Amino acid sequence: MELYQSEERTKLFAPIAYSVYLAQLKALQLRAGISIPLSAHVGRHTFATLITLEREVPIETVCRMLGHSNIQTTERYAHVTPKKLFDEFEQFLSFTEELTLTL
Repeated sequence: MELYQSEERTKLFAPIAYSVYLAQLKALQLRAGISIPLSAHVGRHTFATLITLEREVPIETVCRMLGHSNIQTTERYAHVTPKKLFDEFEQFLSFTEELTLTL
């Protein structure tokens, strides 16, 4: 990034046209062999679900990271994956191992 930084520029990288952005995403998708069309929304879903929630970042924090003012908006982006579900359930079981039921 230091290579592109200068006092005359107001932005680090020159802005690109939206059509160029879409073409670059399409090229990346084809090169990587990804079947789902890439978009900014796909990136936000991936970030919210795989990068944050699966690494135990609280949904309230993810909400702020995505710039949402309402947690319900974040819930549309962040989904509970089977891995996350099993990890949470395993944690719950280990917590309840020492509990005993007395009647």
